[in-house]
Amino acid sequence: MKIEITKKIGFLSWIATILFLTSCEDVIDIKVKDGKQQLVVDAWLTNETREQKIVLNYSQPYFQNTDPIPVLGAEVKVISDNNKTIAFTDENNDGIYTYKPRSVDYLGSGNLIKLSIKAGNEQYESYSSLKRVPEIDSVSYEAFTFPVNVTNGGPKNGFLAEFYAKDLPGEGDTYLIRSYKNDSLRFKPSNITLAYDAGFSAGSKTDGLMFILPIRQSINPVLFSDGDKLKVEILSIPLEAYYFVLQLRQESQNGGIFATPSSNIPTNIFNLNPKSDNTALGAFIVSKVSSYETYIDKNKAKPKK
Repeated sequence: MKIEITKKIGFLSWIATILFLTSCEDVIDIKVKDGKQQLVVDAWLTNETREQKIVLNYSQPYFQNTDPIPVLGAEVKVISDNNKTIAFTDENNDGIYTYKPRSVDYLGSGNLIKLSIKAGNEQYESYSSLKRVPEIDSVSYEAFTFPVNVTNGGPKNGFLAEFYAKDLPGEGDTYLIRSYKNDSLRFKPSNITLAYDAGFSAGSKTDGLMFILPIRQSINPVLFSDGDKLKVEILSIPLEAYYFVLQLRQESQNGGIFATPSSNIPTNIFNLNPKSDNTALGAFIVSKVSSYETYIDKNKAKPKK
């Protein structure tokens, strides 16, 4: 008799769970009050001679599905640690302020680089540091077949690549790793790979070692095909930028029934007027870049293990 009662209670609990999950599908109208419009700064500069961009927009309501409003007429300057001032200009009047460096050392030695933004009557500043970056020694790849059909749009058969690089001796270096396939950057939230020394996080005891295998193979969101162009980059980032991007990745993937409430990510852009309620969002980051390019050649692939 006890067994029968237990079975009935278990069945009723299962029905209650189904009803609870079903009830989560009900449409609930929530009134959301629009917050104050804020300056949004996207300023990630590298020590490359390609055109550098600083994008300024205004924030918009959470449910407003329109293009952001650009910040026009701002004064945007970057001051290197040797007091060289670089003016970024909005040539197309679209909120994208640009500068074309003549050499890779335009940011100076990079110990402390300052960003200055004057937007309207407000003055904002931020600081970042240009950290060291290791060289990429090589890239290898091998023929690979997934045991089941893939669901990410990539091929089931192709080449699995990995890069080889060693973290520089001295604990506390932080990096961002990204890859390109046929000059197309693969940078969805799920593709963002961060490294602390040669591992994923502090305390991994990987200082000065070869990057661990999951990081070396993180350049494969999908398999490569014969003839594809592959480019790998390691970007040095300050520690605060490491945690900024880490939280950005977490917020971008925050979904499902167990999602946590969304929140603004802390910024390193500050209003110089402490009494002003016009705050900013976004980040100012500078990076040294190490890169490696190759083409996938099936005749040069490593043999299957």
